[in-house]
Amino acid sequence: MCKTIFTSTNLLKAYLDCRRNKRKTINAIKFEMDLERNLAKLQQDLFSRTYTPGKSICFVVTIPKPREIFAAEFCDRVAHHILINQVQKIWEGKIFIDDSYACRPNKGNHYGVERLARYAKEFKYYGSFDIANFFGSIDKLVIYECFAKVIETTNRPAWWKEEVLWLCKTIIFHNPASSYFYKGDPKLQDLVPPYKSLIHKDGMVGMPIGNLTSQFLANVYLNELDQFVTKALGAKGYGRYVDDFVVFADSKEQLRNWRDRIDTFLSEKLHIKLHPKKLQIQATSHGIPFAGYFIKPWGVTVRRNVVKTLKNKIYHWNKTEDVDNMIPSINSYLGHLGKAKSDRLRHHLVTHHLSPKMKTKIVVIGNWRYLKARYKSKNTQGIDFAS
Repeated sequence: MCKTIFTSTNLLKAYLDCRRNKRKTINAIKFEMDLERNLAKLQQDLFSRTYTPGKSICFVVTIPKPREIFAAEFCDRVAHHILINQVQKIWEGKIFIDDSYACRPNKGNHYGVERLARYAKEFKYYGSFDIANFFGSIDKLVIYECFAKVIETTNRPAWWKEEVLWLCKTIIFHNPASSYFYKGDPKLQDLVPPYKSLIHKDGMVGMPIGNLTSQFLANVYLNELDQFVTKALGAKGYGRYVDDFVVFADSKEQLRNWRDRIDTFLSEKLHIKLHPKKLQIQATSHGIPFAGYFIKPWGVTVRRNVVKTLKNKIYHWNKTEDVDNMIPSINSYLGHLGKAKSDRLRHHLVTHHLSPKMKTKIVVIGNWRYLKARYKSKNTQGIDFAS
């Protein structure tokens, strides 16, 4: 029997992983309607090396700022999961540092905030940095080399390495802007600056935002930065969430020196650069903006722009009066607020910004921690505005 990663078992697992939280989407439903044939076709294409990614769906989001999104077809997302299921444990087990937080098992922004809050108590100063147009500036040759050098030295058989490298190369070097469907108002495309659009690039620079492989490979790419800062520079306090990162030290001079060396490293090794308008070196007592929070040595608060966005969403739901769609949206924000000092803020937002009519449709649970629909909560203990 031929050895391959493209087994029926691996494809089925990748499909089940892919449909999680997406089963009700139209593309997932279409794929599932003829599941056996679709998986068999994908398996044959992968095994015979005739697989090529299909057309993506392109759309533009405007909050918090205009961004161009290329969403892969469901079939291609299954292929993405096949790759990640094969390689993620290698990087998680011995390569990624603990202070890389985004899109990783048992990490995330809340874990990152806890880590940075600890560093804020240990160090006097911090440097907060951002990479300019990160996903739009990724050099595909460099990111593939970062991936390949680990695969080629890992203790796996040659056939496994060959298949993994082929699939990764196929995904990385596919240009979604060469063939796509546009969804939404075409005028929104004009809001995206040309230098941030894949449509205006040559296909060798830039990765689509949102795909699972883009998220994982971004960590592979910036792991080079993580290793440089923590080992070559010797920083004892450091944390990164996607392309936003914070470095700690006990002097501003040390941070300025590291900033210049980091900028040189990024330019020469990864072909990206720091954002010139998003660099700051401050005392930790001044507060560290990170992942929607404001971190100080004595506590964590929520950033004002997060609160403003939540108020706008509440205003929207007050008009629609759609409680079933409102509750998951509001609860995600209440969960975010709950990781900071925000008891009075959560109370204020629910009591003063929800309309009287919407308040009669909900029950507040657990010290203003989350909401439930009143018609689903007859025996639930909580604050009921209708009683």
